[in-house]
Amino acid sequence: MTTPEPTPAAAPTLRQTIPAGLPLTVRLSGAWRHLLRHRRNEVVLIYLFALFILPVGGYLLLHSDETLHSSRYGDMNSGLLGVGALLLGLGGAVSLPISAHRQLRHEPLAADAHGVYVRPNLDAKRVLHLPWEHIEAIYLRNWHGPQLCVKPRDARIEPQFNLAQRGDVGARAGVAIAQKRRMKALGTNIHVPIGTAGQTPEELLAALRYQAAGRVPVGS
Repeated sequence: MTTPEPTPAAAPTLRQTIPAGLPLTVRLSGAWRHLLRHRRNEVVLIYLFALFILPVGGYLLLHSDETLHSSRYGDMNSGLLGVGALLLGLGGAVSLPISAHRQLRHEPLAADAHGVYVRPNLDAKRVLHLPWEHIEAIYLRNWHGPQLCVKPRDARIEPQFNLAQRGDVGARAGVAIAQKRRMKALGTNIHVPIGTAGQTPEELLAALRYQAAGRVPVGS
């Protein structure tokens, strides 16, 4: 009688959605609560800019009969500049809560007895499924608000969730610095903001600890 081959552990996979009906599913709520907990610096910068640009746009619009001269663009109608400034200020102020609402439409994290489904940093298109055997640790850290971190055993998984590289050399340098700070603070790229989750951090850790059943260290 031959001994049956052991069933190999499932490998980490990427998918677009988190399956429904899992025993633990985390949902985030409140676009403004999310912004104030996790994107506060962005809120301050955008609304300070709006407070500056909107009065300027209003003034230019009220004096639309005047012509402004620019050494680069020549003569410009102040009314058109005023409309552009108003649209720029209002656009930034309105787009921020809309972007937060879109981020919160999808569940960021779920788990069952087989592993964890996580949407790193609220990635809109990618869900990483990590079986418990492929997780090194789960823990809490603070980086722009409370973050639940899921550290994979295989470090090769991490780079695909680096902060996006974009723009010119200066922009890429800024992104690289931000990425380095994030890794120093969190120790991983696989994390989700939980400041507006339906569970407290302690409840969430306890639920994950139950699903892990001792296979992975789950702690703060």
